[in-house]
Amino acid sequence: MLVSIVVLNYNYARFLDQAIDSALRQTHAPCEVVVVDNGSTDNSLDVIRSYGQRVRLARQRVNIGQGQGYNLGLASSRGEWLIWLDADDMLDDDAIAECLAQAKADTAKVQFPLRLVDADAQPLGGTVPFVSHHGDVRDIIRKFGHYAGPPGSGNLYRRSAVAPYFPVPVKDWPICTDTVPFITAAFHGQVVDTGRALGSYRMHGKASQQMPGYSGNYSVNMAAEVRLNAGSRDRSLALLRTCSGIEVNGPFLTLPAHVRNRIISWRLDPAKHPFADDTARSLQRLMRDSLRECPGYSTCDQWLMRIWAAGVLRLPRPWALRVMDTKRTQPRWNRLMRWTRKLDT
Repeated sequence: MLVSIVVLNYNYARFLDQAIDSALRQTHAPCEVVVVDNGSTDNSLDVIRSYGQRVRLARQRVNIGQGQGYNLGLASSRGEWLIWLDADDMLDDDAIAECLAQAKADTAKVQFPLRLVDADAQPLGGTVPFVSHHGDVRDIIRKFGHYAGPPGSGNLYRRSAVAPYFPVPVKDWPICTDTVPFITAAFHGQVVDTGRALGSYRMHGKASQQMPGYSGNYSVNMAAEVRLNAGSRDRSLALLRTCSGIEVNGPFLTLPAHVRNRIISWRLDPAKHPFADDTARSLQRLMRDSLRECPGYSTCDQWLMRIWAAGVLRLPRPWALRVMDTKRTQPRWNRLMRWTRKLDT
């Protein structure tokens, strides 16, 4: 069974060889490695060409956004299964083999957690995501417009489950294109979760290093992150309707992880916050309602997250910043939540 590993690159020459090496080391065979370069201006092409015939290059000469990278990756690959691997991330050697071992005839996607590492690939402790939904997640999507799962590099898709939605309109998808297969595949089969980490997610962006509460690599501020979450969800559901005739209409609740970002956005800079009607009271209520309805959170999880939300929304700003500071609190927070889960069981 041929599997395509599509490495998506734009000016990540400093990380690219580690991503390609991790793809080439897969214990499953056959695997093809396609590297999509989206108009890099660093020495990425030198890195790619150093691999000779072991990888296939698909290049867009000018950077016109992540959407075109996804389009080229699908068009240039042939595997029955494929994974879009960001060039700053890495796969474990047995990632593909383990995913396929758990896939069944009705599986549309196999997902797996990713370990958090720093720019030098050193462990930061913990994995993403904290909560993952799997099985038939369509009811969760109908309620939330989304479901919880790993970042783009942690998803292996059956081609037939995602191909109907590509190519995407490039102008609509300069970023967050991983949302398209993530949401749409779930309407073409079961989502399987491996239950153990099979790759690494590199934290290196300026925002992730400097912004309290931020845990990604691409947004310039939390208001932009909140806006991207909502916009990519709505455009993905529009593609689902246009390409497959499947209607999923709001209004939607918001996933707890996205409520968290929304709280941070409102507290950091209310003037830029994209939801003008949000208040401290309404956001506390939104977190409460989201946790009540969202599977995967224990009773202790829910209380801890509600206490965190109250602290960020109500404490004086210097204290609130300390509560929301991901770099300072996230490892301890994750340990505490995992400990309380053991108490629940």
